[in-house]
Amino acid sequence: MNHRSQITLLLAIAFLVMPLATMAQAYVPKRVVWRNKPNSGTGLYTTHNYFVSHGISITASALYYFGDVDNEGVAFTGGFNQENLSYGGGLQFTYNLPAGNHCNIRFGLMGGTLRGNNKAKFDALETPRDDYRKFQSYFVQPAVGVQYYPFSQAGFYLYGGLAATFSIISNFEFWYYQQHVRQEEPLTGKTYGILPMVQLGIGYSWRLSEKWSMSAELMVQEGLVDQHYMNLDAYPLDPSQNSKNVALGSTSATWTGKNGEKHTRWNDGWFQVGITVSYHWRNCEHCRMLNKYQSVRMRRR
Repeated sequence: MNHRSQITLLLAIAFLVMPLATMAQAYVPKRVVWRNKPNSGTGLYTTHNYFVSHGISITASALYYFGDVDNEGVAFTGGFNQENLSYGGGLQFTYNLPAGNHCNIRFGLMGGTLRGNNKAKFDALETPRDDYRKFQSYFVQPAVGVQYYPFSQAGFYLYGGLAATFSIISNFEFWYYQQHVRQEEPLTGKTYGILPMVQLGIGYSWRLSEKWSMSAELMVQEGLVDQHYMNLDAYPLDPSQNSKNVALGSTSATWTGKNGEKHTRWNDGWFQVGITVSYHWRNCEHCRMLNKYQSVRMRRR
């Protein structure tokens, strides 16, 4: 092989090797260093809160009713009334759907019992006493709301939502004063109610493992209206809701009277304290979560 042929062969080999070397260099894995800021190129870091994820939850709650059967209709007027407390009165199933780095959309279905009794106030009144009231109900409540975690590394959250409460008021007893016979008369019976409500809550979540967490939550729920068939406690009472065809209460907020006027300052509602256990499955890119847990380790690919 002459000198010219050798040069031609070397040039041909060079043209073949150079593209291969370039391709090989392109496929060399880059070394990734954890950063303090999100890296959009690798997706290895995110401000996504751990609790913002798909999940299903079960909540056990204690409920404290307030409304027309409460003392003066205002919660805790005259002190704590144990008759208004339903121990373990609620069981709630929720499903969380991520809406962003800091928000869950929370769909809930809750069932429970409510009760109210103003016997302590009634016993203290002078005769004629006409405003003794008590009730007990069973309810089912679908709800939807937003669970907002303002901090990336903390379980503190705020909640706001809307709900519809379907109540079967299994028994009620309202005493009223009959002017024409000048005596007290009890009204008893059963009825139902459908009430739109607003929910406001505050809570804190703790991470138990990679997929499990628990939360403690304090919530207040209040009705948006208080009318016949749209309440929690059968009050106001329509004539068609009792066998004696007597109407009690009105849709206007008035002070206590001797003719059964509605006297509450608030619409019907309840306070709720709950403990929640949740199972999560994350819905974000392969990432290093900010919420650290000592037994959880991310796998490097």
